[in-house]
Amino acid sequence: MCAKLISLICLVVFSSGLYAANPKALVPIHEWQTSNGVRVLWVSLSEQPIADIQVMFHAGSAEDAARFGLANLTANLLAEGTTTLSADTIAARFDTVSALYGAAASRDAAILSLRSLSQDNDLTPALNTLASIINEPSFPPKAVARLKNESVQAIASDEQSPDGMASRVFYKNLYGDHPYAHSTLGDKNTVQAIQRKDVENFYKRYYTASNAVLVIVGDVDEAKVHSIAERLVGSLPKGQKAATIPTPTPLTAPKDITVAFPTTQTSVRMGTIGIARGDPDFYALSVGNYILGGGSFVSHLYQNVREKQGLTYSINSAFIPMQGPGPFAIGFQTQNSTNTLALQTVNATLSDFIANGPSENELIAAKKNIIGSFPLALSGNANISSLVGLIAFYNLPLDYLDQYRSHIDAVTVASINTALATHLKGKPLVTVVVTQKDKAAHG
Repeated sequence: MCAKLISLICLVVFSSGLYAANPKALVPIHEWQTSNGVRVLWVSLSEQPIADIQVMFHAGSAEDAARFGLANLTANLLAEGTTTLSADTIAARFDTVSALYGAAASRDAAILSLRSLSQDNDLTPALNTLASIINEPSFPPKAVARLKNESVQAIASDEQSPDGMASRVFYKNLYGDHPYAHSTLGDKNTVQAIQRKDVENFYKRYYTASNAVLVIVGDVDEAKVHSIAERLVGSLPKGQKAATIPTPTPLTAPKDITVAFPTTQTSVRMGTIGIARGDPDFYALSVGNYILGGGSFVSHLYQNVREKQGLTYSINSAFIPMQGPGPFAIGFQTQNSTNTLALQTVNATLSDFIANGPSENELIAAKKNIIGSFPLALSGNANISSLVGLIAFYNLPLDYLDQYRSHIDAVTVASINTALATHLKGKPLVTVVVTQKDKAAHG
């Protein structure tokens, strides 16, 4: 869990349109803005001849409206053909220069990624191909039909998994009619109803300069960064910024849902609405959750549910901050015959932790582990690129990475207890139990 505790970057000074990184920062980051308003964060690392590039758009599934699955479908269709390149040509051009392209959609963002050798004879053709994907997608009708079918198959596979079903039902019951309620994959009926024109309209609405950020990490200098940025996003229309994610409606009563499923293992998801990115209680909740259920073998949940009673192979808890308040969630699997005892143990452990918090010794050990493992999150271009992407997309402080360990070290038992009282105490929980039809969720 501690490796996921977000992270980020360094002190900056504005100079001639470019933010120059503090040379003493853990990861010296520069900031720049294109003429059409795209924010660019870049890090020069010359140890390896590699460039990692992310183009992120506020075009996640929260923007699907009633067409659940539209954001995911649009992101995956971008490389299926452009006005000048076929899908086969795109794949061949990346393969020729050993470049790796990827596309994905989360609830908040659509992310296009490129990893390429940084020499001009490799990077230039890879960038030209990526630029065509971003700026000139054609959404071929046959590709739209094929990827819709693939999405439906992925949804069916998800619904045949106890864990997948538990996650779907959990989000739906936690968020109701909020944009975070549905799966990024969508539903079978909504995906089947999506038309090519819907994809075109979604692309035109959200794949704009106002909704884009660009992250470049690797063997690049200022001149190369400017060239890359202008080539990839400099011609995007300004567009209209995506609307702010609305605040979810708080639960007013607990929800206990049992889903009948032909399985020998019960899958459980339980939790409530947590925090958004940038919440001031993030550090206290990160350390607190590490002790509760994020710290693997040393956590309260692992010790009480796995070690003492052998009710599960693994169990974890997490705050999942997003642009809007994301969930606090606990997940585990157990035998059908032990699901009642497991639920009772988890609820008792959670209630006790909310009421009493951690001990001083647990706090000291947790902070030592989190701070000690933090440098691992900065190993390699790809990890740094991911962290810088979080800073860029969620507009987190640019000195976040340098301040992270001191913020963690400043957490106290009192601050954890205050944060738990604010965000968890007295909040009703959604509990989803996916199990055999004849197995009751509660004894």
